[in-house]
Amino acid sequence: MIIHHSENIKSYHLFVQKPLKYSDKFTFIPLRFKKEKEFIKCILQTPLLFTPYGICKTQNNKNIIDISFQNIDNDKSQHVFHKNLKYIYDCVYEKYKYDYVVNDFLKKTDFNDCLRLKINDTTKLFDESKNNIEKIENYSYGNFIIELEGLWLNEDNIWFQWNLLQAKIKLPTHLTEYSFVDEIIVHKIDDKYDKMLKMGVPKAAVERQRLLDGKGPSKGTSTKGIPKPPPPPPPGMLPERSTNASITIPKINASDLKSVVLKKGKKIDKKPIKKDPNHFEPPTLEELQTTLSRLRKTR
Repeated sequence: MIIHHSENIKSYHLFVQKPLKYSDKFTFIPLRFKKEKEFIKCILQTPLLFTPYGICKTQNNKNIIDISFQNIDNDKSQHVFHKNLKYIYDCVYEKYKYDYVVNDFLKKTDFNDCLRLKINDTTKLFDESKNNIEKIENYSYGNFIIELEGLWLNEDNIWFQWNLLQAKIKLPTHLTEYSFVDEIIVHKIDDKYDKMLKMGVPKAAVERQRLLDGKGPSKGTSTKGIPKPPPPPPPGMLPERSTNASITIPKINASDLKSVVLKKGKKIDKKPIKKDPNHFEPPTLEELQTTLSRLRKTR
């Protein structure tokens, strides 16, 4: 069970288990939380905390990480979690203050209070997309799942053993592949109105045709100055017929033509054209040929 940082840790009772002696100088006391009749490990999920140094190594070549309350003035959840940690310390202090020096696990630093965590081989590191990562850089923010495993007794001192189980780190965004969204060229197919414009039809006439077709004006075109299409005829002017009825054209038979009576046309009197004696009329081609043939015979 993991206790979220928003929970009130005071609803749990800190239970001290039987000590385990490792050497003449070191004894380990496991800790558990007890709620009602259930004992659970002391596993907590932190709010978003700051790590100024990332993963470091101690003189004994052990991996550790310091997480700090650098952003406590801006994050109320850090206030709640900080109080929960102080409650844990106070419980241990009240139990052992007369026999041991209880060393505080929250250390004052330039980055506000810091909590040091031990990193084991089983510690898992993730980014925000749940991908595994290999390291934690300095000056990073992240959420951490931590465990208070127990207490170390060394002569007259008590030290807290905190472990890092998992970390979810906020990483800068990196694009490893070409990620640009290339422009998509769309080839527009000309409609009849575009063709009318290309043929030289005035734009106003084209827009009027759009209105007549019920298409509405084109984008960015004002209808001001374009005459409106004529209104539909009033009811009763057009014969009513069913939209589904088909129109049939009657055929003309030969017997129908027998009853057709043609009207007689009016007689037109042609008046003779009076010749003007002073008017010269040129001879025709036939008259010229006849005259030439006569002239040849007389020679």
